[in-house]
Amino acid sequence: MASNNVAQFATELKMPADLLLTQLRSAGVEKSSTSDPLSKDDKDKLLNHLRRTHGAGEQTEKKKITVTRKETSEIKQADASGKSRTIQVEVRKKRTFVQRDDPAPAAPAAPTAPVIDEAEIARREEEARRHAELVARQEADLREKQERLAKLESERAEQARAAEEQAKRDAEEKAKREAAAAAAASSAASEQAKQAAAEDAKR
Repeated sequence: MASNNVAQFATELKMPADLLLTQLRSAGVEKSSTSDPLSKDDKDKLLNHLRRTHGAGEQTEKKKITVTRKETSEIKQADASGKSRTIQVEVRKKRTFVQRDDPAPAAPAAPTAPVIDEAEIARREEEARRHAELVARQEADLREKQERLAKLESERAEQARAAEEQAKRDAEEKAKREAAAAAAASSAASEQAKQAAAEDAKR
């Protein structure tokens, strides 16, 4: 049985007649009572109104295409031990394309500007900067320690050379003294031998 008034059409749709009456008024179909007759044009107006109201959001979502692109680069830094360390810097770019209902015939619609995650870039750059500062401090400390060690070794080597030269001089002086003492003893023995020979000759 065809629905000829608002109440019958509401029963067919399984919805309250008052709600259907409100929707008809929103669609531009002026009906004041649930007993008012409904024509096919009235139903078509209601259907088009409901499609525009409930289908607009879904159609809009379907017309949007979001493309996300991720780029990864590497920064190499040397740590205190001289080993190379790689830091990954990740940049994310998001681009949204919107399909237009009536595109201009002259030129296609320009895509929206890429959306770059600047916070992520800033965080990565800050991390890389801190790591570089840490490596620089460690390298400076290592150089300072190496310089102190080299200076200490140089001082020790100088002291060893000085001690060696002093020992050499002492040995030379001792050898000279011993040679002089030996020469004096030999001279005294020779003199005594001469005196003994002279005394024997007198006898």
